[in-house]
Amino acid sequence: MQNQNALASPDPGSSILEEKIALYARVPHYVLITGERGTGKTTIARKLHEQSPRSKREFVSVNCASFTSELLESELFGYEKGAFTGAASAKAGLFETSGGGTLFLDEIGELTLSLQAKLLKAVEEKRIRRVGGTYEREIDVRIVAATSRNLKKMVRDGSFRPDLFDRLNILQLETIPLRCQKEKIRYLFLSQMEVERSSVGRVLPFVIDEAALCEIERSEWKGNYRELRNFAARLAVESMDLSAITLDIVRKFLAPKSSTGPAGAAMPLSEKNSHHEAFGEEFAERNFVTVLLDPESDDLDSIYVKAAATFIEHALTKSNGSLRHAARSMNTTHSTLSRILRKHKERSANASTDSQLRALTYSAAA
Repeated sequence: MQNQNALASPDPGSSILEEKIALYARVPHYVLITGERGTGKTTIARKLHEQSPRSKREFVSVNCASFTSELLESELFGYEKGAFTGAASAKAGLFETSGGGTLFLDEIGELTLSLQAKLLKAVEEKRIRRVGGTYEREIDVRIVAATSRNLKKMVRDGSFRPDLFDRLNILQLETIPLRCQKEKIRYLFLSQMEVERSSVGRVLPFVIDEAALCEIERSEWKGNYRELRNFAARLAVESMDLSAITLDIVRKFLAPKSSTGPAGAAMPLSEKNSHHEAFGEEFAERNFVTVLLDPESDDLDSIYVKAAATFIEHALTKSNGSLRHAARSMNTTHSTLSRILRKHKERSANASTDSQLRALTYSAAA
């Protein structure tokens, strides 16, 4: 058995990134952080701010994927009284409220071309104009942007402005997914379990079987650090009164995550029938949704959008076309579904009609 306290070595592989963060924090240049979701981009942005000369001022964060284009424009640039229905008074935007500090633009790849043009003006001239305003205001803010999308590909496709990309990409930091650094999983997990021990009020450290730790190391963490932290939180809560966490307990909590296969990807069509037979008639009778991917043009983010849009369309069919009913069945909001479908439609329109689709079939239980 391994005791949770036994963290013999520091987080391996982190020193180079920490050195880069410390170096980039000293200068005022913009930074672009790239990498998959859950790989700690927000944490890096906050460290850049905390180690910079701007640390005594505000660190303001906004997720560009969480707003419509119109709302995001108002959030970023502010608005004047009467600029639109409901604007009963003037409001400063995030560029102003983060003055002297750092503005973190997460998921920058979700901006529309129209909003990209307005952001470019702010980046270039360090001046903004509120929505409905008649004069420009000077701003003093360092921008740190982040994205899980392939911005270089978006520039080639015409969905992201090359001039904005060049100005935001002065300094770049790229996060590494956990699957490429398996050696970090144990340390990160044990560190998080110690954090969770305090959260749940447990006096003694968690004791975890070596076999259980090996199982966690072998698991695919598609959500990266965020998914691993959430897993540790659930495990700590459910095991707070146990003397030890065994392999069986870990497998119980990993089972829902691995139900779609060891790597999260579904099986080829040639294996589907045999897989159905292995799980019996009940499994074979379930419905499946197929997503077609182009390995030469699809990036990770477009795969997410395609898969989500396909599931939404399936839910719409079952809900007789009612977006609200579909959203209810998927435990989300109709505005979220609308945004995903709109994004899927925009990308489909931008896709080359001449490209030959090399179809990889991914199957997931509907």
